[in-house]
Amino acid sequence: MSRSSQDFILIAVADEVARPEAAHAAAVTGVEVVTAEDPRDIARLAPRARAVLVCAATAAHVAALGRRTGLFLVAADPGPIDYEAGLRCHAEQAFVLPSQAPELLTALGNKHAQVKPTRHKTIAVTGACGGVGASTLAAALARHAAPSVLVDGIHGSGGLDLLMGLETANGARWPDLQLGGGGVDAGNLVQALPATHDGVAVLSAARAGMADPFTLTLDSVDRVLGSLRTRDGLTIVDVPRGVIPGAADHVVVLTAAEVRPVAAAAAMVAQLHADSVPYQLVLRHRGWSGLGVEDVERICHADVSAEIPLIRTLPKSTELGGLPGRLPKGLAQACGLILEEAGWFQ
Repeated sequence: MSRSSQDFILIAVADEVARPEAAHAAAVTGVEVVTAEDPRDIARLAPRARAVLVCAATAAHVAALGRRTGLFLVAADPGPIDYEAGLRCHAEQAFVLPSQAPELLTALGNKHAQVKPTRHKTIAVTGACGGVGASTLAAALARHAAPSVLVDGIHGSGGLDLLMGLETANGARWPDLQLGGGGVDAGNLVQALPATHDGVAVLSAARAGMADPFTLTLDSVDRVLGSLRTRDGLTIVDVPRGVIPGAADHVVVLTAAEVRPVAAAAAMVAQLHADSVPYQLVLRHRGWSGLGVEDVERICHADVSAEIPLIRTLPKSTELGGLPGRLPKGLAQACGLILEEAGWFQ
């Protein structure tokens, strides 16, 4: 399930009595109503909805995704309302249903009039196996679509700032963020990050000469991605195999044209398909390719959206000075196809 604009009201209510009442009230507004109970679906949908209806059981989860406006707490008649949960999630108002359905409808109508849609997309990039070049592809996509935000979503990755030539640049890294129980202001975050000359803001891991107690969690990644959704623009996040943030709109699976990586890719795309997560398969040619496009598509039961040719000079140039400011032709063409397939048009 994927939504790219603020064209719906999300019902994230666990209470089985309050949920249908909330959905009924929301439907009267004439806006599409989407109900989600799986935390992964809630994480993906909540940041971009016109309004989100929560109950005491789901309020904290939604607030942790960075949602700070358009939140309404509901409870089933006769109550009581958990006002502490409402305060913690910054709910604008609280209602008992169905007795206060008219008041909820008024609040949703006001929110409908006030909504300011954003144009944002979050693309996750993952490799079918280690060493296939997913981090380089993530960085290349961010550069091709600049201005953009590039997020390092892999604990212990060494830092995407190195890949972008920003290792000595001032700016915030993951350990510097104070997420607390919620998200961060998107505008302030982007301004605090180191950025390349062409406008790629990078949130990366930090490097320390001693044991570092910091651990990057999927929850932290989802909170930041949820916050970034509140601003216009593109976010590219580099993620480990099999760990897809709930806030991702689209997943790029990169595989080498070799038997074992393609076998791993087949399992990944099957799971993404089962989870209804939009994805595309990208094929990279390394020193020797044992499989062709037709072979890969047959094994994975998925189309290959783009191919990255062997670029012999890229590993050395990236190692010495970071990803080139002007991407090699074959890589740039692949990035264009990938972004088009993901629905991002500049």
